[in-house]
Amino acid sequence: MKPEEIREYFAKDRFAEMTGIQILEVREGYAKTKLDVEDKHLNANDVVMGGCIYTLADFTFALAANCGELRSKTLSSSIVFNSPAYGKELYAETEIIKNGRTICNFLVRITDENHRTVATVNVMGYRD
Repeated sequence: MKPEEIREYFAKDRFAEMTGIQILEVREGYAKTKLDVEDKHLNANDVVMGGCIYTLADFTFALAANCGELRSKTLSSSIVFNSPAYGKELYAETEIIKNGRTICNFLVRITDENHRTVATVNVMGYRD
């Protein structure tokens, strides 16, 4: 899919929409998204819930990995939480590490509005 088609297609992602994720940039092998942190994203410790951070990363991977000729699904992923997310904005940016015919690998970096790394996510995708 082309970038404009990928935006239209993923506008139908109800969970990402409900979470409040905004698409800032997308092209084959790259995507950048933003989340304005609201009370609904916070856990009992008043920091952004880990599952919310993972959702932001997974959605960003999906944008980048599906913008092109091949379709991708998450095969496996691992997340490292580098620091608590206390800020009001989170950004996810992904870069492709391997772009194979059936397997792809992306690194997603989650930062806050002060460019502090909150989490890194390594995602392996399966292409069919």
